[in-house]
Amino acid sequence: MLRKSYAVHFKGSVERQSEAINLVERPGDVVLVERGVPRAFVMKCPDGCGDVLTVNLDRRAGPAWRFYRREDGLTLFPSVWRDTGCRAHFIVWDDTIHWTNDKWSLRRNPSLEAVVEAVLTNELVSFVDIAAVLDEVPWSVLDACRSLVDAGKAIEETKQRQASFRRAPVTAG
Repeated sequence: MLRKSYAVHFKGSVERQSEAINLVERPGDVVLVERGVPRAFVMKCPDGCGDVLTVNLDRRAGPAWRFYRREDGLTLFPSVWRDTGCRAHFIVWDDTIHWTNDKWSLRRNPSLEAVVEAVLTNELVSFVDIAAVLDEVPWSVLDACRSLVDAGKAIEETKQRQASFRRAPVTAG
């Protein structure tokens, strides 16, 4: 078994899955299958088990992950959770692999936090819905929301197994 990876190693784009499989050699290697639009995210399992994972990005082919290609790197949403094989569970966010059993360190993006804070209301809203309204990566919005909770500006609750947030009550000072 190879060592677990904490980074995405982008190897390029191809038109066919068979081509992609030949390019992923080490844990964390990724190739995009694109024919006009991203179709699949092919990855050598970052857990080091040696399996090749194919993540569907094309909603026309069934349930699909959201794929983001931004200047900070490649991101998938939601997490990848293998229910067979090595049973790895991880997040791909900005070319980094975050293992779900590891402690999450807040990134602190003050400009995104300000934008997120401005859209929070007294009603619980899922971080996924906030991300959609703002056209942001859901993981970045979750991080901003948790930073706001940490600063006492928001409250987090779990609603239907998903983190939801609302504005914290203003106290007289």
